[in-house]
Amino acid sequence: MEQFELVDINGNKTGTIINVNNYRGAESIPEGEYIPIVKLVIINKDKKILLQKRSMNKVANPGQWGLTGGKVNAGEDTLTTAIRETYEEIGIKLNKEELKFLCKYNTRKAIFIIYYIEKDVNIEDCKMQTKEVDELRYFSIDELDKLEKVEGKQWLKELKAIL
Repeated sequence: MEQFELVDINGNKTGTIINVNNYRGAESIPEGEYIPIVKLVIINKDKKILLQKRSMNKVANPGQWGLTGGKVNAGEDTLTTAIRETYEEIGIKLNKEELKFLCKYNTRKAIFIIYYIEKDVNIEDCKMQTKEVDELRYFSIDELDKLEKVEGKQWLKELKAIL
């Protein structure tokens, strides 16, 4: 059973564990604590970004485009989460050494840690987890700027700075 260990505003573990069955979004997170979430930006040789369209069956942000990623499991580090989530959601195996830190930001009850990788991932080679993902597509930076249904684009400014 999945469990998530909460962190403080600086990303330090607080010791509070939330069971996936008890997680009900922001209202289940105690004051001063945050749930850590990792996202991965996959950049191909043409400098296009791979996004996944969230399944329409998802409770949060159904049908929106977003990065691969998810919540950090208790006892797991953020790089391991990025690798695990990428494999679970789109079937691509990565190594920790390939990932680079892009940025970190927080919302009301979550801290997002964003990594990036420059890798030519062929969409045809991906194995989408249909519970999570309806579609995969590459987007240029200009297309991302104009795309309306995208989960949190706070990372886009930092991405533009490195491309």
